[in-house]
Amino acid sequence: MTVEDGLPAAAEYRALRAAVGWPSPGPDICGAALENSAHGVLARDRGELAGMARLVGDGVMYLLIVDVVVHPGHQGRGLGQRMVRRLVEVAGARRVQLVAAPDVVPFYERLGFVRDPSHLMAYRSVG
Repeated sequence: MTVEDGLPAAAEYRALRAAVGWPSPGPDICGAALENSAHGVLARDRGELAGMARLVGDGVMYLLIVDVVVHPGHQGRGLGQRMVRRLVEVAGARRVQLVAAPDVVPFYERLGFVRDPSHLMAYRSVG
């Protein structure tokens, strides 16, 4: 199993999202989202995409970790931790934020993230 810098092809990205039950916009939207990433990390098992995570943001002051996803057949092997740690390393001194579902908050707390007192607000979602 390798963890390396990079981004998947849009088709791989969509398939991985589907494998964990996440909705996925069309190939054009997914391709554009991936192209506009600040950085990405991939986990591969014999060439097959096993997981990914990426950074989005302005690249200068703020970075947001998104799409931390590991294929169900590869979960529980530390891939999520390895990918998140790599993104934090890449971010350096810049502020790194993320939005976590309640069931994965302990995962991120173990990696050094703390809950922010602000509240997430959303206007609309693509897809």
